[in-house]
Amino acid sequence: MRRYLLFIAILVLKYTAFGQTSLVKGPDVIDTLVSVGNYKLHFHIVKGHGTPVLFEAGGGDDGSVWREFLPPLFDVTGTTLITYDRPGFGKSTLDTNKHGLLNGIIGLETALHKLGYDKDIILVAHSQGAFSATVYAWRHPDRVKAAVLIDGSTSCWFDSRLVALQRQNDIDKIKIKTTRPGLYYQFGDLSDNVKLVRESPFPTNIPVVDFVSGSPPFDNAGDTEDWRHCHEVFARAANNRTAITAYGCGHYIFIDNPSLVINSIVKVYAETLDAKSKNVLLANSLDYNINAANGEKKAEALNLHSETQLNNWGYSLLKQGKITEALAVFKLNTLLNTDSWNAFDSYGEALLKNGEKLEAIKMYEKSVELNPNSENGRKILQQLKK
Repeated sequence: MRRYLLFIAILVLKYTAFGQTSLVKGPDVIDTLVSVGNYKLHFHIVKGHGTPVLFEAGGGDDGSVWREFLPPLFDVTGTTLITYDRPGFGKSTLDTNKHGLLNGIIGLETALHKLGYDKDIILVAHSQGAFSATVYAWRHPDRVKAAVLIDGSTSCWFDSRLVALQRQNDIDKIKIKTTRPGLYYQFGDLSDNVKLVRESPFPTNIPVVDFVSGSPPFDNAGDTEDWRHCHEVFARAANNRTAITAYGCGHYIFIDNPSLVINSIVKVYAETLDAKSKNVLLANSLDYNINAANGEKKAEALNLHSETQLNNWGYSLLKQGKITEALAVFKLNTLLNTDSWNAFDSYGEALLKNGEKLEAIKMYEKSVELNPNSENGRKILQQLKK
């Protein structure tokens, strides 16, 4: 829950600071369902001029995760931006008899052909979306002009973990069969998908900007080390691959530091333009970066001593073993944000780690009072009161 709240807080801060709207609106934006056989894929397309950019969302996300990212990128490039929901995700339907990564790519190819975007294209992919981008690029090495991979999954990282992860996936997927069908089949198809990616290496003729998070989404140091190592191996495999570590960013780099990713997309997009169009793009890019730099400072000022910042600071102190300082920060957060159930939940967690059970109960009770739907808070209270 804390990761999710931080995700939302950063997303709102970043884009309200720039004065952007939540969606690109107007006659040049379409939402459509495209039939690709026994199911339909949902597309959100910002129509422009130039080499289209196709976005692949991460494993648990649908295409809507990119919506806040599109307006500033379109303002700079003016090119067509395409997001879509993979089978079973978002508004897309699913053929339960034909699932898995390869069938998903075949469906995507069919849809892009029907929409008229089956020629030159630039790929942008996040997390497990890099699997789809890899297979698409392998099948169309002359069509894909460049790619930007954002903390993308690699078959390399999964190799030594696949058996254990597949076993866990087979357990977890049972809980989501009816509620999240796309994720259900993605969990079940993991081994086959990794095998396909391993057998479909990213073409070395396609320029790639490969981002790796400064804080990859793992608690285990070995997982993090291997994640970075696999990205290094990928980047070294071709001279036209640029490796960038996104310092200060979590797994969602395009939300934590949107200007970094936007500028990288602009850079690879520029290579598809003539000299005159590049000059226009450069002017737009300069305007964007001036606003972005100012917006970042505004966001920092708004976020100074905010609930989220104090909460993160508290957990950072906990990880460093500075329990006294952490307790002081968490307590301050409850005093400044008296209506935040999460602030009280975090303070209760810290008190519990310090052995202050009775005070922890009080904080969890307050948290559940503010948010009766907090399953975690109710569960911990039940355990503490036994």
